[in-house]
Amino acid sequence: MKIAIQGEPGSFSHDAARSMVKGCAIVPCVRSAEVFDLLESGKVPVAVIPIENSLAGSVTEHLDLLLARDVFIQRDFRLRIIHNLIAAPGVKKSDLRRVFSHPVALDQCRDFFRANPKIQPNPFYDTAGSVKHVIENKKQMPDAAGIASRHAASVYKGRILAATERKINRCQRPAENDNQQAVRRF
Repeated sequence: MKIAIQGEPGSFSHDAARSMVKGCAIVPCVRSAEVFDLLESGKVPVAVIPIENSLAGSVTEHLDLLLARDVFIQRDFRLRIIHNLIAAPGVKKSDLRRVFSHPVALDQCRDFFRANPKIQPNPFYDTAGSVKHVIENKKQMPDAAGIASRHAASVYKGRILAATERKINRCQRPAENDNQQAVRRF
């Protein structure tokens, strides 16, 4: 079954779609409106989009599109969000000066940036897209990483530099996900 998602392969939407429909074929879309255009045109039978984040609140753009378009919700799914700091192979955490990711992911990792003041957060349109960007541009960006899912590291052959194992206030070393209770509703 073809499923449209907003984001790149390896995104949290991709993870949710794979969990909901085993063996599905992902149709990645850069913009949310593209997802709904594909649904309304019948080019895909279903889509998986985030509608709520337990820490950041509702994804209002998606709620607005649900109301404005001739589509309906078939089911919902909750996915625990664990952010990973991902760089190109050979890049060390001490090399980092900038980290790219979706603004909500960057905000959820603000304690990491406070603990690492030499590393600057850089907003990007998608978590997995940020990893794709730093891997594809590793020669021009040897000081960069992305924050995304473990799946994104696998898809783009990135190296996980830090992975959350427990809450940051109990960690000996800073991790990239400040709050392990982050859950996204699709």
